[in-house]
Amino acid sequence: MLLKELISLPIYANAKVVAGHEGMTNSVQSVNIMDAPDIIHYLKPQELLLTTGYAMKDQPEALLSLVTNMAKVGCAGLAIKTKRFLQEVPEDVLQCAERLQFPIIELSLEQSLGDISNYSLSHILEKRTDELHYALTTHKQFSQMIMQGKSTEDVIEELSLLINSPVMLMNSHGGLLFHSSSMTEELYHGLLAELQAELTSPALHSSFRIALPTPTFKGTLYSSAELHPIATFQLEGFLIALTSDISKHFSNLTKHAMEQATNVIGLELMKKQAVKERSRRYKNEFFSDFVDGLITSEQELIHRSKNYDLLGHPVYISVVAKRDTSFDPVRPASALETDGRFISERDRHYNLLKSEFSKLDLRFVLFTKNEYFCFLVALHASQDVTTGKENKFIEQLKKMVSSLSELHGIPISMGIGNPVLQLPHIPLSYKEAIEALQSGYDARKKQFVQPYHAKNFNNLLRLIPKEELKEYYEETFKDLLSIEGKERSDLLKTLSTFYNTHCQLAETAKQLFVHRNTVTYRLDKCERLTGRDLRDPVESLRFRTAFSMESLFLAD
Repeated sequence: MLLKELISLPIYANAKVVAGHEGMTNSVQSVNIMDAPDIIHYLKPQELLLTTGYAMKDQPEALLSLVTNMAKVGCAGLAIKTKRFLQEVPEDVLQCAERLQFPIIELSLEQSLGDISNYSLSHILEKRTDELHYALTTHKQFSQMIMQGKSTEDVIEELSLLINSPVMLMNSHGGLLFHSSSMTEELYHGLLAELQAELTSPALHSSFRIALPTPTFKGTLYSSAELHPIATFQLEGFLIALTSDISKHFSNLTKHAMEQATNVIGLELMKKQAVKERSRRYKNEFFSDFVDGLITSEQELIHRSKNYDLLGHPVYISVVAKRDTSFDPVRPASALETDGRFISERDRHYNLLKSEFSKLDLRFVLFTKNEYFCFLVALHASQDVTTGKENKFIEQLKKMVSSLSELHGIPISMGIGNPVLQLPHIPLSYKEAIEALQSGYDARKKQFVQPYHAKNFNNLLRLIPKEELKEYYEETFKDLLSIEGKERSDLLKTLSTFYNTHCQLAETAKQLFVHRNTVTYRLDKCERLTGRDLRDPVESLRFRTAFSMESLFLAD
C-alpha cells in the first residue's frame, strides 16, 4: 500500500509529515522499529522505520546519515516520536529529506511504537490478502471469458470498465491492435508519439509507468500511463491503461487487474501463435518435400495444393530470399543458430517479407526451408515476369530489397528461377532460384536480385579444377605442343579453323588465306603428332573440348 494511505489510518491521527511530501506515494511493504544505531544494515526497500531517536539523541549527525542511507536503500520513510528524546528534527535533516523526497513523519506520544507497528502490519497484511483475492477473482473472470469464446478485445473492454480507465493493446512496434470504447482514435493519436518513444527502449520485460503530455479529451486530462509487456516466446506488445489522476500512481488493485489481463491475453496469443506455427510447419513440410521431389503422386500434389490456390495458373515462378550474413563482420551466419533471439528474429523477417511481397499484387505462397524464405508465385497469362534486363518484376523485387534494408535494417538478397508452365515443374524453378542466389554470393554481391542464367559449356568447364583442365589439354595435343614458335601456332590455328568450318578443307583454306594443299599438309602433321584421327567423331569432340579449355587455364 502507499505510505499516504498508511498514514491515514486512525492510529496515525496526530502524526504530521514534516519533510519529503513528494515521497508520500512510496509503497510500504513492511514496518520496522529502530533499537540500535546500526539499524540501516537491516532495513529493506519499501520499509517504514519507527523510532524514538534514542540512539541518536546525542548524535544529531547520525540522524542525517540515517536519512541519507535509507533513501539510497529505497525505504518508504522514517517516523520519529519527537518530544521524548529528540525535541524536534534538526533543520539540516529536514532539508536533506526534502531534497531526497524522503518522507519524515513526526509521531505523537499517545501511541507506543509497538502498537503502531502491530496495527500497521496487520492492516498491510489484510490489504495484501484482499489484493490476492482480487487478483484471483479477476484472473478467473478473464479466463472464463476466453473459455466462453470471447475475444481479446472483449477482455480489454472488460478491463477498462473494471479499472475505469481507457485501455489499449499495442504491438511491439507501437501499432494499435485493440482498444476499449473509451480509448478513441483521437485520443490514441494524441498519445502515439509519446508511447512509441517509450516502446523503442530496449529490454522491456517488466511493467512500468510513464508521464504523458496530458492531452485533453472531452475535458479529461490523462497524465500518466501504466504499461505491461505481453510476451510469449518473444515480446508481443503492451497492455496500456491511462489515468487522469495527477497526484497518484495506479492503485495496487488496478495493477493486479492489469497483470491478470496481461497473463490471460498472453496465453491467448500463445495459443493463436501455436495454431499459426502448426499451420506454417505443415505448409513448410509439404512444400519442402515438393521442391525436393519427394512428392511423386500427382493426385496428392493437386489435392494439397488446393489449400494454397496454386491450381489453374498458366505460369509459375520461384523466388528464394536469404538474409545476407556471409560478409557481416558483426554477426556471422553461424551466430544466428546460437543466438537465443533467432526464432523471434526469423519470425519477424518472415512477416516483413510476406507484408512487402503482398504489395506486388501477385498470388504467392511463402514457406521457409533451412535458411531460405521461398516464394512460389502463380501468375496469370497477362502478368509478364520474363527475366529481361528491364523487367518490371525484377525492379519491384529490387525496391523491396532496398526497403527492407532502409526501413527495417534487414539485408536481404534474392534469386529468381525461370518461369514454368506446369505445377509439377516448380521444383526445377526452385533449384534455379537457389543456384541464382548462390551465384550472386559467389560473385561477392550483397542485397541483390539475381535471375537465373543457364550455364553454357564454358560455365561447366569452370567447375573442373584448372590442373585437370591443363592435363586433359596436354594429353589431347601430345607432341604437337613440343614444337616451338610459328609452326606450332600455325598447326593449332589450322586445326581449330578446320573444326570451326565443320571440317571443310576449302573453307578452312579460304579463312586462313593459304592453299588447300597447305591445309592438308598441316592436318596430316597434326594427326601424326597427336596420334588421333581428326575426322573421328569422338576425337573431334575431344579436340573441340580441349580448344575450349585453353582460354580458362592460360588466362592465369
